[in-house]
Amino acid sequence: MMRFIPEKSWIHEHAGPPLAIAHRGASAYAYDNTMRAFQVAHQLGADMWEVDVRLTSDGVPVAFHDEDLQKTCGLSSLVSELTANELIALTKAAGREAPLFSDVARLAGELGAGIYLDAKEARAASLSMEHLLANRIEKVIVGANTPEYCSELVGSRCPYPVSILVGLDLDPFKVARDCKAQIVHPCWERAGERPDRLLDEAFFRNARALGLPVVTWHEERAEVLAALVKMPVLGICSDRPEMALRHASANDYGPEIVCHRGACRIAPENTLASAEAAWGAGFDYVEIDVRQTRDDCLAVHHDDTLDRTTTGSGPLAAQTHQELKALDAGSSFDPFFAGEGLPALKDLLQLAETMDGKLYVEIKDADAVLVAKTVLAQRACEDVFFWSFKQDDLKAIREACPQANLMARPEDYDTLEACLNAFGANIIEFNAGNATLDDLAAVRAAGRKVMLAYMGESRDVLSALLRYEPDLLNVNEPFLVRQMLVQTAHGKTND
Repeated sequence: MMRFIPEKSWIHEHAGPPLAIAHRGASAYAYDNTMRAFQVAHQLGADMWEVDVRLTSDGVPVAFHDEDLQKTCGLSSLVSELTANELIALTKAAGREAPLFSDVARLAGELGAGIYLDAKEARAASLSMEHLLANRIEKVIVGANTPEYCSELVGSRCPYPVSILVGLDLDPFKVARDCKAQIVHPCWERAGERPDRLLDEAFFRNARALGLPVVTWHEERAEVLAALVKMPVLGICSDRPEMALRHASANDYGPEIVCHRGACRIAPENTLASAEAAWGAGFDYVEIDVRQTRDDCLAVHHDDTLDRTTTGSGPLAAQTHQELKALDAGSSFDPFFAGEGLPALKDLLQLAETMDGKLYVEIKDADAVLVAKTVLAQRACEDVFFWSFKQDDLKAIREACPQANLMARPEDYDTLEACLNAFGANIIEFNAGNATLDDLAAVRAAGRKVMLAYMGESRDVLSALLRYEPDLLNVNEPFLVRQMLVQTAHGKTND
């Protein structure tokens, strides 16, 4: 069998928007450099994963950033003093198991992800690259933190392109030229509020003259990311790679995406974290469920009881607002989200205002008119729609707030005509089992919008629903839908 020989030319041939490089995995949503961080990065659509690699005392490369275990386990032990088995046991006991790099490379090979390798020493790099080559991973960059290390990598005929990471106090092009780097990576995240402004025309002119593609620092500020994606850079590192990808999305020509209970596959459902993830990624709507507490406050929560998703128990309606504030609504999803609270409706509305996000509000067990008036006091009526299983709730909202947008489902009525006439719903929601071209045409002829709902993850079902060209699509898998829309726009299949 012939040894796999990667092509380095891809760094110069890349066209289109910058690559989204998940910094230590999707480290805004999982413990960094863990298998879950890399799996979430793939869910978010990241093109590459930045992986820090160190060697254990028995010479095994592991994905781990720090030199010691102080931050992870509260121990002063050095990674280099522990065997791989000892490191795994200690980090597993702390709830954030450090993976073998061989497992990370295997996963990347299976999922088709690229790797930005940040090895902390030359031997760690060489051993890690053996795993990358064994898994036939083409899209790899090897990062060097010092010019000496970069020169060593280049001189050893590294099979992958080598980048030099350069701080603010050095001329990046002189450093890159002297150590013969093939990519320049300015680490300028601490250069004020707008470090993107340092990447001016003179900077790119120098980069082009030296034939150096540019990869940027890890960035999570929306304004900075919005500027960076318009620049001629090869890739952008980010703890939240979906924020970079939103600017390369197909949202402009696909349906408006409704994220069911927020980005509920990435962060705990019906929390501020899941809503922020959805809006931060550029999706249109976040669906939330609203209930009323014993002291008549409005809370965002799906179930009538607290047991499934929080540290509380029993009916939510039996709790006060203050009692709910003491609950953890994140740990049951993943220990990374420990301390994530069960939000009050007012907190969710404040986040929607900050992020200019739209809302689909489902009223579970609350005063419907109070909910509608509370929401519409902060969000424009065109940015919100309401629904409830209780028809009387919807009729009460229509009477009290005639400008409100309401949703109805044909499955709740004997005929589609009855559905359209019940309370003048603005949006009619079908599902994968009852959507037909004739009914969708009738809804549109009546001047209403069509929403399709599907909470599964079948590409075939999603493809079929997208062919209906709905106005809105209500899903648990918004990132998968975005990927499919982008693939379709680029003439690729969804297989």
